[in-house]
Amino acid sequence: DESNLQRQIIHGTKDVGLPKIQSSKVRLTDVNPHIQIDSDETALRAENAFEILKGYDSIIDGTDNFQTRYLANDASVLLGKPNVYGSIFRFDGQASVFYPGGGGPCYRCLYPEPPPPGLVPSCAEGGVLSILPGIIGVIQATEAVKQIIGQGEPLIGRLLLFDALKMKFRELKLRRNPECPLCGENPTIKE
Repeated sequence: DESNLQRQIIHGTKDVGLPKIQSSKVRLTDVNPHIQIDSDETALRAENAFEILKGYDSIIDGTDNFQTRYLANDASVLLGKPNVYGSIFRFDGQASVFYPGGGGPCYRCLYPEPPPPGLVPSCAEGGVLSILPGIIGVIQATEAVKQIIGQGEPLIGRLLLFDALKMKFRELKLRRNPECPLCGENPTIKE
């Protein structure tokens, strides 16, 4: 949609009306024709999450809804993969790497349950500073590259908060919740 172009800069006006996965693939192969792009043009659902995600080393969560965010987290924990998380709202963003297998918490340790429908406004309702997805996305990409090359200190056990209006970053320490229904001492979510 044309209203998304200022915050989804991989797409251009010529791409309006095309599936995002298709226009992204065209743009990325234009930047580097030597890359291999494997794509699944289907929504992530409980029935297909393991099959789609099992072949990847890590999950990069760029979702914009809570149902998919919790599903991506749960699947990454059950598959033993790091979940590179990013979230934005209005003028704020946050990023982390949720990875119980690496000694950190999962997303449910921080947010045990999704908010009730309608409590948190969507981007269309609440708005988002158009450059914020790029800032948080670059942080997520950096975390993914650090995992691939095995260097640096990942955001495991840390939540990076960004306030664009104050141009300030803060960091919070995160711990695994022993009562977490997914990665705690007595998990109840097993599939």
